[in-house]
Amino acid sequence: MLNKTENKVVRILYIVALTIACAVLVSPFYIPIIFGASLSLALYPLQLKLESKGLTRNRAAAIITTFFTIIISIPVLFFLVKGTIAVTQQLEKMSLQDRLKDQGVQELVMDLRQEIINIVHKFSARYSFMDFLTVKKIDTYLVTVNNYLLGFFQDLASGLPLIFMFLLIMVLCIYSFLTHADGVRKFFKALLGFEDERMNQIIKVFIRNSRQVYLSNIVTGGIQSLIVALAVSLLNQGDFFLVFFVTLILSFIPVIGAAPVAFLFGLVAFFRDNTTAAIILAVVGVFTGVVDNILRPWLASFGESKIPAVVAFICVLGGAILLGFPGLFIGLLIGSIAYDSFPIFWEEIGKDR
Repeated sequence: MLNKTENKVVRILYIVALTIACAVLVSPFYIPIIFGASLSLALYPLQLKLESKGLTRNRAAAIITTFFTIIISIPVLFFLVKGTIAVTQQLEKMSLQDRLKDQGVQELVMDLRQEIINIVHKFSARYSFMDFLTVKKIDTYLVTVNNYLLGFFQDLASGLPLIFMFLLIMVLCIYSFLTHADGVRKFFKALLGFEDERMNQIIKVFIRNSRQVYLSNIVTGGIQSLIVALAVSLLNQGDFFLVFFVTLILSFIPVIGAAPVAFLFGLVAFFRDNTTAAIILAVVGVFTGVVDNILRPWLASFGESKIPAVVAFICVLGGAILLGFPGLFIGLLIGSIAYDSFPIFWEEIGKDR
């Protein structure tokens, strides 16, 4: 017969073993679970409003989850699939020229790659310091860049079924967290040992920062991409959807952002002797840079959040380095929650002392 101390040790080992086992089993789905939890927090105030109208919790959660899936999740997935296919086709078209080079039909393929070669060669012919940029070297550089981008988007295209599965798990998590909101709250209240007032403060921090993170990234990226794509399309420098898709992806990447896309098309317009378009796109690039460096930090700290813009930027950059594209959201989410919740925990520790 075991004594009380031994019983406690066995119980602790049981909890630890099962916790580790569960953590390992769900480890491939950490990202969609985190997204599902944070999105459910962002949508929770809407659920409370629906419940105040007389709807049951399950019905309100079902309405919100269905609305989120139809209005946001499915269009985003469709946009990602269509954009990935469009970019991949364009890159494959550019690589086709390299495969036809030795067959005497290279002159039949006048695509973006050949146009870039002609433009750069024309520019290098004007200035002696650009003599090192021969047609062969330019073509070699473009082939290298094209192959890298083609591999990236082909991998993204091949991973679309996995993205669909992640999206499905995220939607299921949103519904589950919304329907079991009270149980989740009671669990963390018992775990942290907080009173109702303190627990409400913590919940407000999580809800507020979850809404701000998605607002700052999606709104900023969408505005930047729309501005650049409209400018490029109206000036007849590129396809609207293709430019919008690529710019939206780059807008989530710290340091790079969306501005370089406008500058790149402005440079191409300059090489084409279209000075007016080049100047307009340069102005658009500067403006989108201002949007990225002012609007994004402002939205990230909108409301009562106290996280400084520098801290938000470092968290976004660190999240992107560690987790890739999802880290742009998760990094800022963790940083803002930590910055706003640490003082609350510190005050409670001081009271305990």
